[in-house]
Amino acid sequence: MLGQTIWPCRLSRKTNMTRRFAPVVAALMALPFLASCSLIEKKEPPPCPPIYLLGDAATLTKYKPGKGRDLTDVEFQAEIQGYTGQCSYDDKGAMVEMQVIFNLTRGPADDDRKAKFDYFIAMPMFYPSPEAKAVFPVEVTFSEGSNYARHTDETVTMRVPVKDKDIIQKYEIYLGFQTTADELNANRKARQ
Repeated sequence: MLGQTIWPCRLSRKTNMTRRFAPVVAALMALPFLASCSLIEKKEPPPCPPIYLLGDAATLTKYKPGKGRDLTDVEFQAEIQGYTGQCSYDDKGAMVEMQVIFNLTRGPADDDRKAKFDYFIAMPMFYPSPEAKAVFPVEVTFSEGSNYARHTDETVTMRVPVKDKDIIQKYEIYLGFQTTADELNANRKARQ
């Protein structure tokens, strides 16, 4: 057993040579094993479609109904923190599974400790088909005594009918909040 050899207290010349060449012998013994590793074909997993977070739709500020738009009118603010997911391929194409992660802050105008909003996942490649975009409703309840919440939504599964893994990069996926025109304009102004 290599590395477990017990050497006698009195070293002879032969033992010294063995000790000196032991690393070389160990490396030579490992060569057939290492060579067999290169014979095993390592397949890289096929790529997933690229997923982008739309900057103009990555945040959301919900105000209480009415004309007021100052800090005291904010019910909640939300941000898409990111997503987790994976993809796999079968004979029908790619299957993408993802969960979107949100950070929320409760505003002074909130009176029920709930944040309700919609977000979308879209694939422009399929536009104008209705299947090009899906909108998902979300409701988050702020814990008693906390004005912050982190929410991971349920898993969304998408089927991308592409069997050619080389062109999957053209099937981009976009995430964002489903906003009103006013909310979108406010986001664009805030980014300038």
